[in-house]
Amino acid sequence: MKSIISKLNILNFSKIARVAVLLTTLPLVLTFSSTVSAQDEEEGRRAPPAARSSQSLSRPVYERLEEIMELRDEGDIAGADEVLLELRNMHDRGRLNDAEELSMWRFYANFAALEENYEEAIIYQELILAMDEDALPPDARESAILLLGQLKFAVEDYEGSIDAYLEYLAMAFEPDIAAYQRIAIAYYTLEEFDSSLNYILEFMDQIRAQGEEVDKGTYELARSLYTLLEDLDNALQLTREMIVLFKEQSDWEFMVNVLGALERFEEQASFIYAMNAFGFVDSEGQIINLSGQMFNTEYYWGAAKVLQQGIDEGLLDNDEESWSRLAQSYQLAREDEMAVEPYITAGELAEDGEVYSRLASIYINLNQFDDAVDALENAFDKGGLDREDQAYIRQARALLELNRHDEGIAAVRLAARDERSEDVAATWLRYMENEKNLYETKQRQRELYQGFFR
Repeated sequence: MKSIISKLNILNFSKIARVAVLLTTLPLVLTFSSTVSAQDEEEGRRAPPAARSSQSLSRPVYERLEEIMELRDEGDIAGADEVLLELRNMHDRGRLNDAEELSMWRFYANFAALEENYEEAIIYQELILAMDEDALPPDARESAILLLGQLKFAVEDYEGSIDAYLEYLAMAFEPDIAAYQRIAIAYYTLEEFDSSLNYILEFMDQIRAQGEEVDKGTYELARSLYTLLEDLDNALQLTREMIVLFKEQSDWEFMVNVLGALERFEEQASFIYAMNAFGFVDSEGQIINLSGQMFNTEYYWGAAKVLQQGIDEGLLDNDEESWSRLAQSYQLAREDEMAVEPYITAGELAEDGEVYSRLASIYINLNQFDDAVDALENAFDKGGLDREDQAYIRQARALLELNRHDEGIAAVRLAARDERSEDVAATWLRYMENEKNLYETKQRQRELYQGFFR
């Protein structure tokens, strides 16, 4: 869950500060009052405006605001604070009208946000929103509520942030659509996934309606929510869009993993094959997964080629298991000659003789009987055979083809010691004895007539 939020990186506290700065520098319709009595000037005070609009700024206040902005832009925050304190003193003496009070609180909120004192900035925003409706224009209230939502998010008051954003959306004529996204993230953090999904989908729709592209982080959040809600079909559909839009390997991998979870193995194999075509198969797990899917769907040649790729590129360990998988895939693909070298390598690396026993079967299929006998000798030397009796039967067959009947008969008798092969061994024994007699008879006849032929 945290990984998704960290990928999005949507909330940037410095952005909040910059938004606060912008709010204080929005263009204002400024009017000034020159109604100041001589007595008040001498006393350094001005009288409350008698006939001035509550939404206008007096020249003294305007000049102080200008000075504050200049000092702030120069980086003299302490100097700006001093001038701002003058406005605060005027406010405390009841010398500021509504517009002037609003500007003052905005500056206080701005400075607090710049110093990353978000709790204090929230207090000032709430003071702004506490102003009565006549004192706070609708556009100013809208902006204040929006910023309050951002600030409450920054201090991890997610419920308060959601409330502020919902109030903002309810009143804004042309709302900032980023509010939908932030509400979604807040609900996500609160683990209210259904609500989060609704708002992130609305945000995506709003982005598209503006003719803009939805960013990758937003897609990832939506997909994460579908996954958490176990709506894997919609998660897959989003992933298909992401594959087309962003062409990133991680999305292919997500697709493959979810297809596996849904037990849609043939489709999974197709996607892994496509991943390989795009060069995205670059790990041992992916090679094993792809070759395994091809093997399970009886595409043995494809499985062998993927395993060969994994070995050649160093993605698979140089061990008996890797070479045995490759050899078996070639063997089932009826490419016995190509299975020989992998079986030899696997046999050398194996701790027991099983691989050599399987290699002997390949040699027999290729009519390489001498090699088959040698492979079986290696198998017996290493030992650990699951069915030693069957290996002896296999040896007897190879020896028969080499007319080494006595050795073959001895092998059959060794096989007969295992009760599982007693009947087979008895059949082979009779057959080999007959073959031996027939062979010896032919040999005698050949020797008898040898003198008659030149």
